Amino acid sequence: MRINLPTPRTLVRFLLCFVAGLHVLSLGGNYLYHGLGYHNVIPAFAWWTTFFNVDKEKNLPTWFSGALLLLTAYVLWEIANSVRGRGEKYAKHWRILSVVFAFLSMDEITQMHEMSRKMGLVQLGKASYLSWIVVAAPFVLVFCVSYLKFLFHLPVRTRLLVAGGGVLFVLGAVGMEVVGAFVGRDVSGNVAPGAGYMEYLLAASVEELCEMLGVITFCYAMSVYLYDRQQQDLAAAPGAPVQLAAARARRQPVPTSAGRHSDTAAR
Repeated sequence: MRINLPTPRTLVRFLLCFVAGLHVLSLGGNYLYHGLGYHNVIPAFAWWTTFFNVDKEKNLPTWFSGALLLLTAYVLWEIANSVRGRGEKYAKHWRILSVVFAFLSMDEITQMHEMSRKMGLVQLGKASYLSWIVVAAPFVLVFCVSYLKFLFHLPVRTRLLVAGGGVLFVLGAVGMEVVGAFVGRDVSGNVAPGAGYMEYLLAASVEELCEMLGVITFCYAMSVYLYDRQQQDLAAAPGAPVQLAAARARRQPVPTSAGRHSDTAAR
């Protein structure tokens, strides 16, 4: 199944607006509830604050993050198809990346890493909510090193965007996670409710924001890379000027199957 995605610029604008809305609702609702003590602003206000809370699980921010990772996996899979279709190198690398992001999406939605912590599968020291970092770090490092050659074959702009997205994500996943561990959390990972909770939520919001922006940056880089390849494929096809002008007029991604109908377009 092929999905017609909007242009990379339109896509990233939508994603950024959605992220901004999530954080406004999360901080605003929790400030009213925990900071000012307004517990009955609307019916079931406590439930709504949890539903939009970027630091809670199985709610709108979690589903958005999972969908964002899955979208990135889809874009990577389409790039792999394009690379394989041209007979170029690194098709397997693209597919592996796609599978990794699909797994991360599943983990985000199902919270498998949280379940493993609760089951005692990942339990190092007292700060058990940080122990996943110790376990995951060596695997992430080996994976990144194995992809260095692949990274440097990408265009400079794409490479810089990928690196920037990675830095943002790691800053959120590790850096702000450590900060959040010392702001409002005890060694069991619990957070005291009330006004003091807002101090912790601010740190947690920065963490989640960095992670989301990191994935959005990476997704944007991959979307631009795929879009450029589609433009190149269309430009190389017979009757390309007509279809290229039409695609630009509609400001839509170029369909990869456009070349198949080039004779009709030429007529």
